Amino acid sequence: GGSFQDGLLKLVRTLPKVLKFLPGDQARDARTFILSLQHWLGGTPENLEAMLMRVAGQYVPSVADNKLIDLERIMEPVVIPDTGIWHPCAPRIFSSSFEYKEWYENVHLPMAGVAKDAPTVGVVLQKSHIATKDDGHYVAMVQEFERRGAKVMCTYTGGLDFSAPVKEFLANQSTGEGIVDTLVNLTGFSLVGGPASQDAK
Repeated sequence: GGSFQDGLLKLVRTLPKVLKFLPGDQARDARTFILSLQHWLGGTPENLEAMLMRVAGQYVPSVADNKLIDLERIMEPVVIPDTGIWHPCAPRIFSSSFEYKEWYENVHLPMAGVAKDAPTVGVVLQKSHIATKDDGHYVAMVQEFERRGAKVMCTYTGGLDFSAPVKEFLANQSTGEGIVDTLVNLTGFSLVGGPASQDAK
């Protein structure tokens, strides 16, 4: 479930800080593995470059023996939250509908020329496209909705259950009713089960 996945991600993010203080090659190897995994999950070109430098600086003999890479100066992994609300013009990923609406209605809507009482389109996205900046199709869709006069609220997850961010961000927490007028799923998979389940029943 989601709580197991969240706990595992928390462990992956915390463990390198502890392993840093343990002596021995095994602790160093474990720390390198977990940091490399975080870089990989981050997915950006900067993360992938740092991952390759970290592995080369530690395990490629000609690089490690000559200390060609200063391992302490390699950037820490930059990983976006596993779920959140995303907008291509936003300065960050939002962790609540309230925070997003504050920014969207007070900062973005006036610039975009969209009315505050316009209908809202909820959009479900995949985290991998956002993390790797392979989001051109998402950006185009958001811009087109707004050009046509609609408000947009995009949520994403890194998990397989795309219904979880819908419930968390696009529904009223008290009643469970949707706070958007329509929902568009751009993941290419069913809301529940993701790529593992394509049964529409």
